[in-house]
Amino acid sequence: MDVKLIITLVVVVGMVLGFLSGKFKLGLVAMTATTVLHLTGVLTFNEAYSYMANSNIVLLGALFVLSGALGRTSLVLKLRQWVLNHSGKGQMIVLVYLVICAIMTNLTSPLAILSMLLPFMTALGPESDIQPSHLLYPGAVIGHSCQGALPIGTFFLMVNALLEANGVPAEQMLSVVDYAKIVAVPGIISILYMGFIGWRFFPVNKIDEEQLAGKKANSGNYTPLQENYVYIAFILVFVGLFFKSYLPFDVAALAVTAVIVLMYLRVLDLNDVKNFLNLDALFMLVGVMPLGTAMQNTGAGDVVADFIINLLGSNPTPLMILIAFYIAAAFLTQFMSNTATATVFATIAIVTAMSRGIDPRPFAVAIYAGATAAMLSPTSSPSIAIAFGAGHYRIVDVLKACIPLWVIYGAATIFMAIFWYPI
Repeated sequence: MDVKLIITLVVVVGMVLGFLSGKFKLGLVAMTATTVLHLTGVLTFNEAYSYMANSNIVLLGALFVLSGALGRTSLVLKLRQWVLNHSGKGQMIVLVYLVICAIMTNLTSPLAILSMLLPFMTALGPESDIQPSHLLYPGAVIGHSCQGALPIGTFFLMVNALLEANGVPAEQMLSVVDYAKIVAVPGIISILYMGFIGWRFFPVNKIDEEQLAGKKANSGNYTPLQENYVYIAFILVFVGLFFKSYLPFDVAALAVTAVIVLMYLRVLDLNDVKNFLNLDALFMLVGVMPLGTAMQNTGAGDVVADFIINLLGSNPTPLMILIAFYIAAAFLTQFMSNTATATVFATIAIVTAMSRGIDPRPFAVAIYAGATAAMLSPTSSPSIAIAFGAGHYRIVDVLKACIPLWVIYGAATIFMAIFWYPI
C-alpha cells in the first residue's frame, strides 16, 4: 500500500478521534490534520492552505459578522414581545412558542434562544395547562431541527465549501434557497410533532432559571438609525446571494463591503468583528476541506468508499448508501460536535458519491441536516445540555418524546434531498 495513502488514512482517523475526544478546539484538530498532510508531502502548500482565501470561507466569515450585528438589534426582542402579547392559551402557547423558536434560530444561535424566551416561559402561571418544562426542551430541539429552514442562514455556504473542495463544478453549487427547500419540510414536521405530541411527554418540573440566566446573548445599544443600517446591509447581502450570477464581482466581496461600511458608520468595531467571527468553525472548515484533495490524490477516497459499500452488501443502491451515511451522522451527532460530525461525514459521503458517479449534493445536504438535528442526548449540543439540566428532565422522558421525531425527521430529510436531487 502506498505510503501517502497510509498517511492520509491515519490522519483522517486521527482527526475523527480528535473531534470525538472533545478535548481540543475543532479548528485546532482540523488544521493539525491538514498541516501534517503538508509536512509529509501528501499535499502541496497551496493544496493545504489555499482555502483560507476561498470565496465561500470569506463569505461565511462576513455573514457571521452580519448575523452577529443583527442579533444585537431589537428585532429578536420584538419577536419575543410579540410572543408574550399573542401567545393565547393552551395548545396555541406551545405552537406559537415553537414557531418563534424556529424563526429565531435562523437569526441567532439555539443557545441564545433559551434566555431570550425565558420571560415567556416564566410568565406562565401555575394555573396554566402549559408549564415552562413543557416548552424548554422542545424549544431547544426546534432550535436545531429548523436551522437553515429559512433562506437567511449560512448552512448552504458550509455545504458549498465542502462540495467545491472535492471538485464539484460551480454549476452544481447550492444557492441560498437550495438548503432551505430541503430542510423546511422536516422543520415544519418537527414543529407540528413537538407542538401537538412531543411536549406532552415532558413532566411538570420547576425550571432552574439560574442556568439560563448566564446564557443570554449580548444585547447592543444601537440607535434606531444604526439598526436600520444593519437591516439594510443584511437585506442587500441576501438579495445579492439570490442574484449573485448577475453581479460583476464575487458575492463574498459584497458581504465584506457591508461589514466594512458598518464599521465606518460605527455600528461595528474591531472587537465586534472578532467576537462575531466563529473562528473555530472557519478554521475547522479550512482544515477539513483539503482532506478531499488528499483522499482523491492518494486513492484514500476509493478505499473508504469501497469499505463502506462492502459493509452494505455486494451492490448497494445510491439510496442505501445515503441512508447509511445519514444514520451514522445523525446518531453520532447526539454524542459529539454537530459541526464536526457534519463536516467529516459530509466530506466522506461526497467522496463516496463522486467515486460512484452519483450526484453528491443530496448526500451533503441530508447529512448536514441530520447532523444538525441534536435532540436525543444532553451531550448533543450546549443548548440541549442546558435545557436538559435546567428542566430537570429524565433521559427516558427525552427518548420517549424525541426518538419518533428523530426517525420521522430523518425520513423526511432523505425524501426531500432525493426529491430535489434524484439519485
